[in-house]
Amino acid sequence: MKILFINTFYDPYLVGGTEVTLKQLTKGLLNFGYNVEVLSFTDGETKDEIIDGVLVHRVKIPNIYLPLPQKNRSPISKRLWHLIDIYNPISKKIAIKYIKDINPDIISIHNIPGWSSSIWDAVLECGIPSIQVLHDTNLLCPAQMFKKDKNSVCQQQCFLCKIIRFPHKQKSNIVRAVVGVSNFILTKYLSYGYFKNVPIKTVIHNSRNMEGINIERKIDKNFITFGFIGTLAPHKGIETLLNAYLKVKKSNFRLLVAGSGNETYEKYLKAKYSDKSIVFLGKVKPEEFFNIIDATVVPSLWYENFPGVILESFGFGVPVIGSVMGGIPELIREGCNGLLFDPYKDGDLEKALLKFASDIEEWRTKSDCIKNTSIELLDYKGWINKWINLYKKVLSYRS
Repeated sequence: MKILFINTFYDPYLVGGTEVTLKQLTKGLLNFGYNVEVLSFTDGETKDEIIDGVLVHRVKIPNIYLPLPQKNRSPISKRLWHLIDIYNPISKKIAIKYIKDINPDIISIHNIPGWSSSIWDAVLECGIPSIQVLHDTNLLCPAQMFKKDKNSVCQQQCFLCKIIRFPHKQKSNIVRAVVGVSNFILTKYLSYGYFKNVPIKTVIHNSRNMEGINIERKIDKNFITFGFIGTLAPHKGIETLLNAYLKVKKSNFRLLVAGSGNETYEKYLKAKYSDKSIVFLGKVKPEEFFNIIDATVVPSLWYENFPGVILESFGFGVPVIGSVMGGIPELIREGCNGLLFDPYKDGDLEKALLKFASDIEEWRTKSDCIKNTSIELLDYKGWINKWINLYKKVLSYRS
């Protein structure tokens, strides 16, 4: 079976959890003996290359820029980019060429910015059965249903987004199967009438391959150490965490912030929230981060769907203090492997931080229990098999 994966980015453009998950999936399928290729974009010259055994076709994006999150863009260029991306006939032409040349048995479509809604017409024209995997809310809103000017989530799809995403809604029925990486995200799209006539609708939670990773804990028990790891961006709630932490911090509290983001925003955070107990680590390996913290805080303000950071945290036996947004509550068992809070409720995160600190000795005995809650989710081979079974189901449906 030959599988073609289509996404906006691919390694080394690991801009978010989607790309990390996609890399783990393609490598796993390759190890299972499947023929795997990837079609993605670059801002350089079109080229083919082998990444960890996977053949990657990188195409120069047919839009005014490659949408890397770290880059600052003018409001006019952003509007123009999204206008082109409603339905890009050049992207369709490119996709058709590669699909015909590769001639896959099945196509797995992931994030489509840059490909636009024309990607579904391309796979239909080529007559290849396809799967749409839902990682975020981009098909509902170019801004991921998040108002940056107000730093708050959209409760409903607005009128403008209904207009510019109308082609996406109509063409979503072209695919043979739709997969949500969380129950939340699949339900969200179905509630708006997307994928209404798609015959196969299912959820396959993300996983991570943590085999061979050292999980020896090295906690300094003189401190209660909270940790944040991920993209430093407003929608990730990093300022919500920093504000809450400074309100409740005690002499034995520490906050480690790992990750990177827009350069200007990083400088702003470091200047505004300068404190001896807050340490900005930059990019670090997960095993170097989770081994030294007591709890991972995931303070997302937007609709997170199935954050890989929570899976990794559980794999290291580290509890998670997580936002109630999106699919996060599907992962956290209150009081067992973490705590939940509402980032839009004043004082709720502060309350959760203090609650965790007051029960710190109990939490430090729960490492094995926390790992056990993630056994099924971190069954990497089992996860690959779920995808293989879906591919077979899609192909048999065609016949």
